[in-house]
Amino acid sequence: MRTRESRLGENEALYREVNERIAEVAGHLFDEGDEPNTFHFVCECGSATCIEQLALSLKDYASVRSDARWFVVVPGHELPAIERVIDRRTGYVVVEKTDPEARDAALASDPRTP
Repeated sequence: MRTRESRLGENEALYREVNERIAEVAGHLFDEGDEPNTFHFVCECGSATCIEQLALSLKDYASVRSDARWFVVVPGHELPAIERVIDRRTGYVVVEKTDPEARDAALASDPRTP
């Protein structure tokens, strides 16, 4: 049976996959220098019902995605039981999975990991 931490990690991974597609499409639509300052990404928190959006540049999103354990969430959507805040930015926070099961789920589902 899946644990709560594993389910939360899977929810977060699903939102991350949506954001990966947003970044991919945005990257194809705009040449560097021509792109808008920000794009709307979805909150990558563990809530299966969260539909909040965050405004990030593609560069900022790529920075967050440089580590498979990092996720971007709306301030207040942090889950201290499974993650810690590693950066607070305008309009969003970056969290890192610390719970072993949530971390493993994040690493296993990372679309950027070969």
